[in-house]
This record gives sequence, C-alpha cells and structure tokens, in this order.
Amino acid sequence: MTNRLLLALACVLFVVRLPSLAQPMGADQGLYAYVGEAIRAGGLPYRDAWDQKPPAIHLTYAVMRTILPRNAAVPVADLLIAGVVAALLWALGTSMAGATVGGLAAVVFLLLSNPAFARLGGVSVRAQCETFIAAVVTGAFLCLSRSRVSHADRRVVAAGILFGLGFMFKYNAAVYALAGVFALVAWGRLTPGVVLRLSAGFLIPVIAFAGWFAVGHGLRDVYDATIVYNVRYSGETYEGPWHAVSYLLTFPVRHARVDALWLVGGAGCAILLVAARGGIDRLIPVAWTAAACLTIAINGSRDLPQYFVQAAPALALAAAWSATLVRTRSRLVNTVIALAVVVAVYRVNDFNKLVENTWHDARYVLGRTTWTEHLARYGDRSTRKYSAQAMDELGTFMRDHTAPSDTVYIFGFSSGAYVNAGRMSASRFFWSRPVIVGFNEGNAGYGVSGLLDDLRRSMPAIVALQQRDWYPDVDDSAHFFLTTPALATWLRSSYQQVQGPDGFDVWSRRVPTR
Repeated sequence: MTNRLLLALACVLFVVRLPSLAQPMGADQGLYAYVGEAIRAGGLPYRDAWDQKPPAIHLTYAVMRTILPRNAAVPVADLLIAGVVAALLWALGTSMAGATVGGLAAVVFLLLSNPAFARLGGVSVRAQCETFIAAVVTGAFLCLSRSRVSHADRRVVAAGILFGLGFMFKYNAAVYALAGVFALVAWGRLTPGVVLRLSAGFLIPVIAFAGWFAVGHGLRDVYDATIVYNVRYSGETYEGPWHAVSYLLTFPVRHARVDALWLVGGAGCAILLVAARGGIDRLIPVAWTAAACLTIAINGSRDLPQYFVQAAPALALAAAWSATLVRTRSRLVNTVIALAVVVAVYRVNDFNKLVENTWHDARYVLGRTTWTEHLARYGDRSTRKYSAQAMDELGTFMRDHTAPSDTVYIFGFSSGAYVNAGRMSASRFFWSRPVIVGFNEGNAGYGVSGLLDDLRRSMPAIVALQQRDWYPDVDDSAHFFLTTPALATWLRSSYQQVQGPDGFDVWSRRVPTR
C-alpha cells in the first residue's frame, strides 16, 4: 500500500511539472543551443563556436535539437531527465535500503527539486550541465549498488562510463567518482580489479571526446576554453584559499535556509552520520552530498542557482533514508516529527511561487495568454542580462532582415536569438564576456583583435549590441564595444544604426554606393 501511494504521489508531482514545457530557453541554454547548431552544421566547439563549458553539454544539445529542433527541446529534456532521476533514485534507494526508501527518495526529489520554486519559474536552471550530471551520477551509483549482487564487471565499467560522462559535462564532477570509490569501500567491494574496471570505464568517454577534438585539431582550443578560462572564472570569486574553504563550509547552511531540499537533505545527512554505527553504507548519501558540495565550491562562490541542481538526488536519498531511521513505534511521535518537517519545508520554500509559476505556464498552454505576454514574464531587458521576449524579438528581426546565407553578430548574452533566427555568428566569440574580460588577449585569435579579424572576414549583415548584460561584474556589452576605439571605428565605418528591438543597439551593413 505504501509503495502504491508513493508511486501515485510521484506521478502527480511529475504531472505538475508538465506546464513547464511552455517555457522558453534561458540565456545559458541559448549558448549551448547555438554550439549544438554549429555541431549539426559540421563545426567543432571552441574552434568554431567558443564557450567555456566542457563539450558534453554541447553535444547533448546537438542531439536534443536534432530530435526536437525547437526551443521546447530545453524544457522537454529537463522534464524527461527529472523523470529519469526519480526512477533511478527509486531503484537505487530500493537496492540500498528497501522499497520505502526508494519511493520516498523519488517523491522528495520530484517535490522539492521542482525548478518552479525558483525565480522566473526556474527557466535559468533547466537542462543545465548540472541537470545531466545529476542523472549520470545517480545512474553510476545504481550500477555500483547492483554490482554487489551479481558481481558483474560490466556494471562497474558502466558506472565508470557514467562518472566519465559527468566529468565531460563539467570537469569538477570528477569528484563524484571518489564518492563512488567510498561506496565500494562501504560495500566491501574495493579491489584492484574493480578500481581498474571503474577507471577504464571513466576513461572511455574522456578518450572519445579527446579523439573528436584531436581529429578536428581543436585540443588547444578545448584546453584554453574549458580549463584556462574556467580556472580564471572560478578564481575571480575567491580572495584566497581560506575564502574558498570558508565558502565550502558555510554555503550548505545558508542554502538550507532558502531551499527545503537542502534543509531536509542536510538534516538527513546528520542523522545518517549518527546512524552509521548500524552500517557504514549509510554514509554513502553523505559522501555523495559532500562530493556535490565540493563541486559547487569549485565552480566559485557566485551562488548561481544551477550549481546546486546536481546535489538534489543525494539530498533526496539522505532525507528519505533518514526518515525511515527516525520513525518510531509511537504514532504520536511520528506524527509530531512529520508535522515539524512539513512546517519547516513550508516555511523555507515558497509554495505560492510554485503555484503562481506553474499556473502562468498552464494559462499559456490553455490559450489564455498570448506568446508575447507569456515571454514578458521571463526576464527584464532594462535591468537584467536575460529577457526571453527581447531575445525572441531580436531573433525575429534578424530573420526578417537577412538572408539565410548571411551571418549576423550579437555582442551580448542573447545567443538564443541566433538559434531563433536560424543564422550563424560572424565570429566564434558569439557572446561577449570572453572578449570584455580580455581572455587570452595578445594571443592569435583572441581578444578584441581576434574578434575584429572575424568580423572583417565575415562582415555580418546585422550587428546587435546588448545594452544591459554584465555590469557590475564587467562592462556592459554595448558600452564596451562603442568605447573600444578599434571596434567602434570598424562599426561606424561600414554600418549604420537602425531601429531594432528595445534593449539592443542594432546596426545594419551599409549598401555600397556606386
């Protein structure tokens, strides 16, 4: 009966997420989608379309947009991955501690990891690198857990492959493999042979991706974009080693004050630490959560909401397992504990926001709002770097005022407009921040000079400069471009400013006069 109730709850919570399929893609997702389109056109990430994320996310988006070449590919993928993670958690919890733990873990995950609790309905956290990392890491732990029964070498290799895929989404996700090794220790399965098979599996996707870039002569580009730039990007947020350590030790507590999954998951980890006397395997969710915290801290201290997505399965498992351990024979005590948890969750998470965001999407699905009214909810073109409406308008403008064979250029953080317009960027630096911060300035193909070389070679039909995106982190794109003499001179010598969508300075290439 309990399992049927949990299954029914899981199904309801999954259905509640369905209106999110109407959401547009966020700013980061626009980056991944553009690189995915470049891959589909035969290009190579970094060499032909420069982004800082490791290559698995770009290849994933290429596959997503091959299957569903629409912006809806982002929320569809996010919803499907949520269902996959819930199913994997159910199987993993059942394998480790019984069916009740598995079902409860899935329910906790689907309830408290819903992106609709977040600002703008969670549009910025859907189908991020961390979304896919959460899925492959959960799958890896399931493979390791099931290998205990059959001692099947192929399941250990499969776990290694999944950990390796997580690494190719973000290199700091390699830490999860250490949590996997701890799980093997807890289960008494750590032998040289098992470690060798796990390591061999891990290397399979790494070698495959490295081979792809070696064939395309893009290994140096991969190194610069995904290692050199990211080390600098992460380091920008820390004043020194102690600052990094203090952030790692304090952010879980701060996040538990605003995210109920971190609250109940953190409490669950504390209970499992105490209960480890009854079995060291109870520490596996704790080690998994610790690995997630370390990967978040390696990202930097910006507290970007997508960083925390990857911890959700571990926290849900810890909360579910600990709940079965604190249950007593007294119905009164159990009721008091349950009520205390419900009150705490309700006070931390804004359920009114969940309902409001879900209802907004549902109204559009039901035809009660227009597409323009729907998009207006997602971002503000005058105060934030992301506006779904402005990005959609810019994509439409470029599509209507250029030919399919033309290139265009957007200096800003609205790469989804390229995808909406079906146009390619005139430069591999299709977004502005690497140029603004002067990354690799002085090296061939980088910085202002590298961008200018691309623009002079391609001469885009339209140039759009985003007015509000990076300040105060760094200079806003339009201001930087127009106050950099070399860029401004090139622009004004061959282009004329035209009326375009609000939020952008739009320039059109002058028609040569005879």
